[in-house]
Amino acid sequence: MTIDVYFTPQDYIARPPSGECAVAVLDIFRATTSMVTAFANGSRRIIPVKTVEEALALKKRHPGGLLAGERQARPIAGFDLGNSPFEYNRSAVDGKTIIMTTTNGTTALKTAEQATKVYIGAFVNAAALCRILSSLSSDIVILCAGTRGQLTIEDALCAGLLADRLAGRGDLSDAAVAALAIYNDYRTDLVRRTSLGTHARYLAAIGYGADIDYCLRQDLFDIVPVFQNGEVTDPAAT
Repeated sequence: MTIDVYFTPQDYIARPPSGECAVAVLDIFRATTSMVTAFANGSRRIIPVKTVEEALALKKRHPGGLLAGERQARPIAGFDLGNSPFEYNRSAVDGKTIIMTTTNGTTALKTAEQATKVYIGAFVNAAALCRILSSLSSDIVILCAGTRGQLTIEDALCAGLLADRLAGRGDLSDAAVAALAIYNDYRTDLVRRTSLGTHARYLAAIGYGADIDYCLRQDLFDIVPVFQNGEVTDPAAT
């Protein structure tokens, strides 16, 4: 088994994995963290799309669904939910279908949708995700959403955490070794140092500082959503 890391979807497109593989998609600030939180609070399914127009068209087919997402990290006008995990509470999402579009996270998911298996990963479900990934015989790809084609430190750190926990199960690629090195450098002061990153500072400046602390908490949920056939679901809930 090989464990590889792609720091952006553009890297994945330029150098797609060959053969059978499982992909874990990470968008720590904040899409995949919010997705895991939504399923922890009873969401039925999430339909990720790239554009606002796609989301609005899907709403006509799923009139009971919630529109969710962000642009420039802010809620989209007329949508029911933004991209803060705190919005995905039980009273808002229990039993609901969520139609989601975000700048980076849903794009990363759509990039990987042809993979054998696609899992939703974050710090908040890292232990559960590693348990599933370590049981597989296929190669593992950790795909970071990044921000507009650039590496983001929070995604790289979560990739490093996963590489650390999976290291005994397979061979780490050079990119996985690099992610692990970054994580090992940050791990004793993770929240403070990650909070100095570009994306974290931007979120704090527009009023979402609490999201940063939440998104960096580890192993809150024993939930691993799966993306297949255009939808994200929690197999354990069906």
